[in-house]
Amino acid sequence: MRYHKKNDVFHSLNRKQKVRYILDYYKGWFFIAFVAVLFLYYIGETVWQSHQVIDLQGFFVNDEHNLFPAKELMADFSDYADTPKGHRIAFEDSLFVNLESGTEYHAASQSKIVAYTAAKELDFLVVPRGLAEYYGRSFVLRDLTSLLPPELSGAVSDDLTYMTDGTGREKACLLDLRQSRFLAGTPYAKDGYCLLVLDYTGRSEAVTEFIRYAYEKPTEQTP
Repeated sequence: MRYHKKNDVFHSLNRKQKVRYILDYYKGWFFIAFVAVLFLYYIGETVWQSHQVIDLQGFFVNDEHNLFPAKELMADFSDYADTPKGHRIAFEDSLFVNLESGTEYHAASQSKIVAYTAAKELDFLVVPRGLAEYYGRSFVLRDLTSLLPPELSGAVSDDLTYMTDGTGREKACLLDLRQSRFLAGTPYAKDGYCLLVLDYTGRSEAVTEFIRYAYEKPTEQTP
């Protein structure tokens, strides 16, 4: 009897009312289904990424003006570098560090940078100049004049900053990106972001290609 009453009510509604009735009646199930789809997507994404070889990993820190949109850069740089199937570029732009702040998010971002560096998984950092000098003194960094081929090193020589890194040795540790594709011509060029390359990286060629990309230089042709 109760079922037939509900059925009669449903058939008396117009199309718009029927849609609203269905959404209200089954909203709990819709929510469960939505959560299940998200969970399955997350699992699938995690499994897919675990089978991919990372060709380059970089963090963009304190990107308040979306100058380094990680998702777009991963796609664009993958095309530029002709990243092969089964390989991927891993960039992240959601980290924010304030060394004078005790907030959980700032602390978590700093911890992630330190953890990835300790695990030797991170190839480079892009950070504001103040942080660049802090990390430059804290980490062991690659001398960019020894990393880059002569023609590229010469092209960016005016943007290199020499300082002592974690070893106490003076090196060309910082690459000022104000003249790069990311900052040149923007109102934020005066702020200054620097690129630092971790000394342990085994992906020197990929880092070099990213610097070529940053300065809109053509890729190096393989003979």
